[in-house]
Amino acid sequence: MALTQVVRLRLEAAGFNRLYDDHRQDWENLAEQARLLIGGQVRGHAPTVDDIKKVLFPLIELNPYLREFLAHGGRKPLTQLYWVKDFTDYVLDRVYQPALQAPRRQGND
Repeated sequence: MALTQVVRLRLEAAGFNRLYDDHRQDWENLAEQARLLIGGQVRGHAPTVDDIKKVLFPLIELNPYLREFLAHGGRKPLTQLYWVKDFTDYVLDRVYQPALQAPRRQGND
């Protein structure tokens, strides 16, 4: 699922953008590992962002930087599972920047 603006703003208000920026290379490496792993299992080696997310989620969930941030991060612990899911979407958005493209029109309009 794509990252919505509301979720992005909630994550950034909680400091997840700093977590991402502080460990950018780690998140990029995890996303690429997930893409390569699932890519070998799908036709044309071209996984969708949602395919990658299925592999990336547990890698991010176990990441020590995220676990420390969720536990402490300078405020009350963030224990809800949606933070991990939403941060996974955030990483995918920042790494692969999925964008909408206008549909191709058919016929003579």
